Amino acid sequence: MNSRGSVMITTLGSSDAFNSGGRGNSCFWVQDAVGSYALDCGPSALRSIQALGLPINELDALYLTHLHGDHIGGIPGLLLTLHYRCERQRPFVIAGPVGTRERITALCQLCYPSAIPDALNFELTFIEWARHSESSAAGRRVSARPAQHDEQVAPSSLLIAPLEGEGARIAFSGDTGWCDSIVELASRADALFCECSYLEPVFGGHLSLKELKNNRQKLEVDQLILTHLGDEARAAAVKIAAEMRAEVADDGSRYDILPASSLKVKVL
Repeated sequence: MNSRGSVMITTLGSSDAFNSGGRGNSCFWVQDAVGSYALDCGPSALRSIQALGLPINELDALYLTHLHGDHIGGIPGLLLTLHYRCERQRPFVIAGPVGTRERITALCQLCYPSAIPDALNFELTFIEWARHSESSAAGRRVSARPAQHDEQVAPSSLLIAPLEGEGARIAFSGDTGWCDSIVELASRADALFCECSYLEPVFGGHLSLKELKNNRQKLEVDQLILTHLGDEARAAAVKIAAEMRAEVADDGSRYDILPASSLKVKVL
């Protein structure tokens, strides 16, 4: 980490469920004072981790916003890589909304029934939270709030920060339409990674660039990074990013997020 309490975030994927523009499914690699974790893990995540040369065995946790395939489909491959290629011995944590253990176990058994999870060399721990809750997972505080999306996959927006000491607070919208949860978490965050699937509103389960532009003043966060982008939304967002006080994520882009307290100058 470059400065005290800063968090380095690498974009593993910035696209929607359809890999629009040939980009990876929206997910992130995060390095903070505790260590390294991934936020969501779609089918393209493992490829991105390796293509970017990230040290996969240094991952200690995976946090999930919800349980749709483009956010969890890469988990079997990730666990298999940790087991066979990394010969991992340290425990690994998968944390997500209620239902995570059941859904991920079923997915792994469908993909690799003889290998995951019973035959892994390392301990695999599941942590679940209610969709409106404050909890701890893998050395971090997690604030979960209900997102407006498919109710069958327990959609949540998250705010994640180290349990102890200084550290930037990172909010992730997950998949969601416009709702109070985004406004609340943005007000508590140093950066918000926010989905922006469409150019115009299509339906209530995803956000559009038009909605985010019209409501930008309600998002009380200095750094707004747009992700989960369809092609039309991304092309338009690039043109008005400065006007919106936003950044447009791309696969491989990196962000060094500073805690708000570190930006304050004490005058003697």
